[in-house]
Amino acid sequence: MILVNIVVRKGIIERIEMKGHAMFNDYGKDIVCAGVSSALITTVNAILSFDKNSIEYKNDNDFSLINIKKDKVTNNLLENLVEILKQTEKQYSKNIKVKEENYE
Repeated sequence: MILVNIVVRKGIIERIEMKGHAMFNDYGKDIVCAGVSSALITTVNAILSFDKNSIEYKNDNDFSLINIKKDKVTNNLLENLVEILKQTEKQYSKNIKVKEENYE
């Protein structure tokens, strides 16, 4: 299962962490992993195209992203990613779990 943890403070996404494998199908044939990976890579590339210093991320066995500048464009792109992940969870609840922590 893909486990996603999102930390939001005062309406700004501060951090996204992701780990695991969807186990929907074998590696290389898993549409859930492919969809999540595609959304993630597209979001990171879009953010970096606007400002290379707005985020820090690490993508080894697990993925982590930290929102450095917390500007509107970066947050909007991250909100879009979160919505994609939540919609994926609705369709594939056995394969992805999204947890959101909100702080004011």
